[in-house]
Amino acid sequence: MVLRLFKTTFLPYIYVMENREIDYKTLYEQALLTLSQKENSLLEKENLLIEKQELIEKKEQVIFKYRSELDKLLKIIFGPKKDKLKTSVDSDQLNLFTLGVPETDQAKMGGDGEADSDEETVTVKRKKREKGQGRMTLPETLRREDVYIEPTESTEGCVVIGEEVTEVLEMKPAEFYVTRYIRKRYAKPNGEGILMGTLPDRAIEKGIPAASTLAQMTIDKYVYGLPLHRQLDKYSKMGVRIPASTASNWLMQGWKTIEPLWELLKEVVLSQKYLQVERNPNKSAGQGA
Repeated sequence: MVLRLFKTTFLPYIYVMENREIDYKTLYEQALLTLSQKENSLLEKENLLIEKQELIEKKEQVIFKYRSELDKLLKIIFGPKKDKLKTSVDSDQLNLFTLGVPETDQAKMGGDGEADSDEETVTVKRKKREKGQGRMTLPETLRREDVYIEPTESTEGCVVIGEEVTEVLEMKPAEFYVTRYIRKRYAKPNGEGILMGTLPDRAIEKGIPAASTLAQMTIDKYVYGLPLHRQLDKYSKMGVRIPASTASNWLMQGWKTIEPLWELLKEVVLSQKYLQVERNPNKSAGQGA
């Protein structure tokens, strides 16, 4: 039987018998060969991909190592003094291994290095543990309010032989109050005019808040870290409702009264030989944080 060779677009070559029947066996073998070649090529690519992935992981480890070392160096250079490493040893620094050892013994230790065969017994006195202070004592400067409690039974015919005092720390919440400046107007005789007292100076001219209110709001915000909206919420529970815009305006106008203090502080700071600032590696959380 004569076989004819035809070239197709799907397979390189297909053997067709003279009677126009396809040789499926040859076609199957050729398909298996092509599939095997593709699998081998795919396996090689997978191995190459694994090698590249391992190389990337190694490089990431090296980058992480160097980045950690860089952070340590930046902390040493720009960090607080307590975090910096000492580059030199002070001449007055005592030696740990010669502390409490006589000079003659130090020379032996540093010279020939021979140890003394005689054993020495060192007696260490154990420090007694200090007794606790017990309950804290309340400051004597605090105002005392005495509350006398009598027995429920009748004390008729009894004699007082002493008393027992128990102190409890009380706290009175802050409260708002209104100061009224009352100025009487006096008419001078013969129609010479009106006489009236002068108001004291205020932090905000013609403003409602007193200096004590502005001082408390400023201290709560910048010393104790209490945001303004939380202060206003607390004030509303105390019966005084202050709009946020009004409170903000109060603070900004109140700061003008302490500008002389700011200028004095600025003058003192700038008069120093050099200024230091601490580097903060944390990024800003954004406006309004």
